[in-house]
Amino acid sequence: MSVYILALIIGCLAGTLGALLGISGGIIMLPANQFILGLSPVAAVGTSLLASIFTTSSGGYGHFRDGNVRLKSALLIGSGGLVGVLLGSHLFKTYLSDNTSILELLLGLLFLFMAFRMGLEVYRERQEKAPPSRIFRNPVPRQTLKLLLLGLLTGTMAGVFGIGGGFIMVPVLIWHFGAQPYSAVGTTLLAMLPYTAIGGLIKLQQGFVNLPVAMLLGLGAIIGAQFGVVISHKVKPFLFKLIFTLIFFYLAGQYLLF
Repeated sequence: MSVYILALIIGCLAGTLGALLGISGGIIMLPANQFILGLSPVAAVGTSLLASIFTTSSGGYGHFRDGNVRLKSALLIGSGGLVGVLLGSHLFKTYLSDNTSILELLLGLLFLFMAFRMGLEVYRERQEKAPPSRIFRNPVPRQTLKLLLLGLLTGTMAGVFGIGGGFIMVPVLIWHFGAQPYSAVGTTLLAMLPYTAIGGLIKLQQGFVNLPVAMLLGLGAIIGAQFGVVISHKVKPFLFKLIFTLIFFYLAGQYLLF
């Protein structure tokens, strides 16, 4: 099958799951770029981040249209993310772009963390432990700082790993800020848009992007994200999380052991 057709299919899958689970899709596109499409680790990171612009913009718009976004919180996280992605992009170009063994080690640890984190979420849902019943209000000053720091963390991860950090942001908004799941997903997707856009353009300017693949991933992501928004109120993501827990354990092994 043509690489370009595969890129379109991968983009559709990433977009659907991105809108459903509140992730940019980069956590799916990143390993697919390397292990399925055959890109180098550096190109996989850059191409994933540029393509994530389409996932976050399409999914974020869809959730905003449906009233699933807390705009002030999204803007605060996005603002912190802009600073973080500049820092992460500098670290990537200076220390990691020529040290692929270190990059792959860090990616392996990232996927190992992702597997444990998503596995914990699966366990919590299996035990039917509901998130706190607080109301996700407009942020107070103390929460403002926390939201900015959350954006700084996820923006730095975007610059280094080519992923938006939604897998961290969504559970933090649910378990720490008391957001409802749909609100956490929508707010996360919109918050990631500014720093994934800046980070993706930086990677493109630095020469770390396979542009045709990124555009096809992005096209597929636009289609998939709208589908994910439509089914987000109809499909329980528990099964998807369980499947991806196993996949992330496998990917961690691929990066760390081979």
